[in-house]
Amino acid sequence: MEREQTRRAVLGGLVGAGVVGASLSPVRELLNQFAPLSGTVWDATRHDRPERVTSPYGDATVSYDEEGVPHISANDEEALSFAAGYVQALDRGFQMDLQRRLFSGRLAEVVGESEVESDRFHRQMMFQEAAEATAEHLMGTEVEPMLSAYADGVTAGFEEGSLELGFRLLDYEPEPWTITDTTLVEKIISWTLTGSFRTLRRARLKEEFGEELTAELYRDRMDHEAPIIREEYWEEEYRLDDAGEQFERPPEATEPAVGADIVDYLSRHEPNEFLGSNSWVISEEYAAGDGPLLSNDPHLELTAPPIWYEMHLDGPEHRVRGAAFPGVPTVVIGESDFAAWGFTNAGSDVIDFYQYESDDETYEYGDETREFEITEQEIVVSGGENQTVEVKRSVHGPVIEESGQQVGLAWTGHAATETTISIYNLTKSTSFEETLDAVSKFDSPTQNFLYADRDGNTLYYTTGQHPIRYTDGDPDRGDRIFDGSAQEGEWGSGFGDGFEPFTRPTWDGFVPFEQQPHVINPEYLSTANQQIIPDDQLEYYFAESYADGYRGERIYDLLDERIESEEPVDMAFLEELGRDTYDGRAAELVEPLVDAVDGTDEEQLQNVAEILASWDYRMEPDEEAPLYFALWMAHYRERVLGEPFAEAGLGSEYYPSDGRIAALDQESRWFGPSGRGPVMRNALRDAVDEIEKAGYEIYGDISHTGVMTHLTELDFLSYPSYPRGGSGYTVWNFGREGPWGGGWEMQVDLSEDGEYLGILAGGNSGRYFDENYDSQVERWANGEYRRLSRERPDDVSITFEEGER
Repeated sequence: MEREQTRRAVLGGLVGAGVVGASLSPVRELLNQFAPLSGTVWDATRHDRPERVTSPYGDATVSYDEEGVPHISANDEEALSFAAGYVQALDRGFQMDLQRRLFSGRLAEVVGESEVESDRFHRQMMFQEAAEATAEHLMGTEVEPMLSAYADGVTAGFEEGSLELGFRLLDYEPEPWTITDTTLVEKIISWTLTGSFRTLRRARLKEEFGEELTAELYRDRMDHEAPIIREEYWEEEYRLDDAGEQFERPPEATEPAVGADIVDYLSRHEPNEFLGSNSWVISEEYAAGDGPLLSNDPHLELTAPPIWYEMHLDGPEHRVRGAAFPGVPTVVIGESDFAAWGFTNAGSDVIDFYQYESDDETYEYGDETREFEITEQEIVVSGGENQTVEVKRSVHGPVIEESGQQVGLAWTGHAATETTISIYNLTKSTSFEETLDAVSKFDSPTQNFLYADRDGNTLYYTTGQHPIRYTDGDPDRGDRIFDGSAQEGEWGSGFGDGFEPFTRPTWDGFVPFEQQPHVINPEYLSTANQQIIPDDQLEYYFAESYADGYRGERIYDLLDERIESEEPVDMAFLEELGRDTYDGRAAELVEPLVDAVDGTDEEQLQNVAEILASWDYRMEPDEEAPLYFALWMAHYRERVLGEPFAEAGLGSEYYPSDGRIAALDQESRWFGPSGRGPVMRNALRDAVDEIEKAGYEIYGDISHTGVMTHLTELDFLSYPSYPRGGSGYTVWNFGREGPWGGGWEMQVDLSEDGEYLGILAGGNSGRYFDENYDSQVERWANGEYRRLSRERPDDVSITFEEGER
């Protein structure tokens, strides 16, 4: 009944959202779309899955459980993949199509002129060409049949299922799905996790503020890193025989200037650099049961529908349940009959930038004059005039242009990669040795891989191809802009040899898999995007910077305390650990803030200081103190950086992380001549004023699921608002400013009959009128887990029967 009432409220929602204009014809057209029982948008309100589907690949069944999770079973891998593609098209088709349009630079074709700049950026970055190179490389490999069957399944789902509301609102139908569309999803995830223009932003800040002030804000390392690999696991095998010391930049190195316009342009399209994740593994020695424990909650952007799609695959070669990315046929994070695994971002620097001596058509490279490879591409604009974009590349990769300025870049994701093979082999691995072999093929993105199996093994491995840079034959760091014409910052054995974009590289001269940081059978180990291992334990440059170490330090503190207590680690403890809301920023900043308020005659500030002084630094949604701290932190950030950055023409995208701001010395010049105290007090006045004007009372008034908006940014399609604890710096992660957080959270006990817990941030269906559109969001906000079954439901929802289509 509630959903039926919501259907009838949609038109009002569209009007309020501005979808319906004031002129008569758009209103009449939309009313026609909503004509009862026959309008095109009304078609989207019904989600009648076909009971029988013809499959050219063989028989399969799909059983949806009460959460809308498909349990797919088949006796043939291709039949399994066809069915997986079909149900993903039914459940997440609009999301899949929108993301491929975004990264192939074709959004304006359906959205209009507002997306032309986005299309231009994504065309210039050549993500589509990288996906095509990867798809071509995978032809003839063991995954080609699976990918082909999956693509046919998605296309069949598009053709036979009722199209989602998003298609109706934008008035278009999806094109057939291809293998390249699936490999494009890999590039999307790789760019989200490793694409960074930090080097360019830092160079611009140095031009504006100088080296010293910039270094204060953009600190490479923090004092509280709590590295992933602890001292007892440091190994000589991480040291390369031929790489030498790579931590000092060549003394003669200079950094070419970069234009402000192009850095601003690129920064507008940069992934959120504060995205992160948690994972930990506990060996059976310390576990309460007879097997190891593994946890993972990747912190990506939180949207409606979620980035993750939960599914259970049961085929002839493997059974796996967990989370996939819509658009790919395999579970990426989850559990099989043999093992469980997860990923967090490693922070490895796999992108470099180059300036050239050049004109419009040629550039200098060593002692050669080379021609840029240039193509003209048309951007189709719905309701507007089509536009042309020039796509240019050099030996390094794409060359991005804006306002007469240009920069070249090299990124490992532009290679033809084998990550799809890696993930597929991982899901069907039945031994520790097979797992290592599968992980060795994981080319991109660079990740912290954490694993446990039912034989009692545990594993940590840094995955992905990592370049070693050379300038004039000497090893170099990757945290500066290189002179591409002078052949600075060459990767491995050289561009065109060890690495050539848009081909399958030899990876010659990259860090060998065996010498990537790893630990075999750790007793317990945690990752939270912090420094992997101290720099002096590696003989190659690895990362420009890592995430602030608050989460990593907190997780290890709690694990150490539990282990030292000699009380076995059980699932109840892991649930508690996963829901920890202690904020390390507050532990560093609240005491000096309280001291800064002490002695003032402002009663209101004194009252707030007393509340903060007695606070335990936990970001709980029903408390007052975290509300004051969160808004004070936002105003403190602005008080420190807002004015000088604005005067330099720099936006908030240039701001460093809160951890870097917290680490500023109290006499830093960033605070001005009066020092830190007055800045802290003024920020607290700002926060108090905002709270009073808005009528906020508790942290949950500003930290809630209502900020998790739909892909279309239409408010009525966003999730309901439930108070949510945590912050972007707590273990139970929720960055409301993004928003980002643990979109898929899981805990696995690999004991015999051990529990499998999980929760999705939203719902498994992308269809607004489906009861599973937002069926998990309240439980997710409350910190609850679902008990996940390893069995298929008895009732069959869709039967796939072999036959010609």
